[in-house]
Amino acid sequence: MTWARQLPGLLALLCSLAAQAGTAADFLTQADRYWAEGKLVQAQQSFESAIAEEPDSVPVRLRLAGFQLAQQQIAASIGNYQTAISKEPDNSKAWIGLGLAYLHSSRAELARAAFAEAVRVDPSRKEKIAPLIAKLDAR
Repeated sequence: MTWARQLPGLLALLCSLAAQAGTAADFLTQADRYWAEGKLVQAQQSFESAIAEEPDSVPVRLRLAGFQLAQQQIAASIGNYQTAISKEPDNSKAWIGLGLAYLHSSRAELARAAFAEAVRVDPSRKEKIAPLIAKLDAR
């Protein structure tokens, strides 16, 4: 059989595989479902698949970083928050997440700096962040 005869079948296979792959949004939905069900390994894999689909997506990075923070994968979480910030420096949610990750890694000064940056880029966050900064100041 020549390649020309195989082409329609190969194209159908490729289309089928592409349809199964899903989008980053599909992977995030799946990851959230797995996380809610306590299937943490599958959730991690789904978050990572979403990143593979859209590596430059700040919302996807933030979701993965939040999951990692919740799973005590602090170093990985910090890396993903930093990546998100490098792409979107004025994202206050990314700065808050980074501050929380630093707080969980006992790096109080870095946490304070991240929280201060979150307030600088979005002053409306000051009231919500104030208790975190007060805790840091009390140490």
